[in-house]
Amino acid sequence: MRTKLLPTLMVGVFLGAGCGTSSDEPGVPMGGSGSGGSATAGSPTGGSSTSGSASGGSASGGTAAGGAGGTAGGGGAAAGAMSGGTAAGGSAGGGGGAGGSSGGAAGAGGNGGGVVRSKGCGKVDGKTTMTMGGMSVANALPTSTKLQIMSGGMSRDYIIDIPADYDPSKAYRLIFSWHQAYGSANGNANGQHPAGDGPNFDAKNYAYFGLHREATAANQPAIFVAPAGIGDFPWDFNRDSALFDSLLTRVNENLCVDESRVFTTGFSFGAMMSYSLSITRSAKLRGAVTMAPANYNLPGQPSPMDGAPPIAYFGITGMSDGTCPWVNNEAQKRGGKYCALAHAEENGCTIPANIQTAMAGSKAHVCYDFQGCKAGYPVKVCTFDGQHTPSSINDGSSNADDGLKAFVPPLAWKFISQL
Repeated sequence: MRTKLLPTLMVGVFLGAGCGTSSDEPGVPMGGSGSGGSATAGSPTGGSSTSGSASGGSASGGTAAGGAGGTAGGGGAAAGAMSGGTAAGGSAGGGGGAGGSSGGAAGAGGNGGGVVRSKGCGKVDGKTTMTMGGMSVANALPTSTKLQIMSGGMSRDYIIDIPADYDPSKAYRLIFSWHQAYGSANGNANGQHPAGDGPNFDAKNYAYFGLHREATAANQPAIFVAPAGIGDFPWDFNRDSALFDSLLTRVNENLCVDESRVFTTGFSFGAMMSYSLSITRSAKLRGAVTMAPANYNLPGQPSPMDGAPPIAYFGITGMSDGTCPWVNNEAQKRGGKYCALAHAEENGCTIPANIQTAMAGSKAHVCYDFQGCKAGYPVKVCTFDGQHTPSSINDGSSNADDGLKAFVPPLAWKFISQL
């Protein structure tokens, strides 16, 4: 059963955030909430640090959702490594060949490895129909197109990125990418750094929070959709969950998508939107990756629904993030920690007494993989020594931002691609 989380009025803004803390509810101080043990330095290559034993969680035995060695048709997996954790002793949530075809999703997945082909599969003119009347996006990839759709009686902008070698006979992963407050869909598509200045923030390295780069490098190209919000605080759940539904329908009708592998991601206000979708659209989504999430302050913020279908969930928070903190209010169960715990409870994971978190000054990230989760529905959290950003290097020697060296994109893609 999910923990009930209370909505509240929107307060506070910082660098495209909108999570905030109220005046009588101070944010987490430097060094974190004090709810975790000592941190272990993260890998300089961007991999997660050891998930660690944290009063009820075993360091080994992470659920291996679709580990390597399984059959592409959904057979048994042989102890594939889970993102950020070890697979020793973990349950395999469905089979999965290691990597899919160049155009399709990998045969992995806790959903049994099967592919649910959308109506657009086989439509030879689907890509042309989908992008008709569209415009190129300045400084974005040539595969990205800006379009409009009617939703809620309004014309809404969005950007779609379709692989250059798109094959209508292959079912692709579909990833929704939600921008932050004071951001834009254009910035999402061209890799514009959402939290400050730094190197390698361009389309090649950081389009769609670096996931486009990771998918391309893995030879598993995906379709990306970046909705455009309205105003500086761009998302309203009631209005924009309908936009999600409309966009998903349009894409599924025109392009070949694996409907069992639709994902959502976002930073800050976009993470709040992704989290909200993860608790209300889990029947349509396979997984969510949220960077600086919060379970409060989004207009129309929904409460988790008991009995909703499970969904794989990965949350990332900086331990000195005063905008969307790890813990905003312990008594009211508000903050990034409780976004993860809501999914962990729903997915039947073991809830540890403490979750190991990053230490101030470590310049490192620490990841924790919940144990005992329903096969194929892992829950993962990473905390890092840093502030409100999705792109910290956190390699043990630096906590600067870099679009290419950021630790999140490789971990996020590993989490997604296992499903």
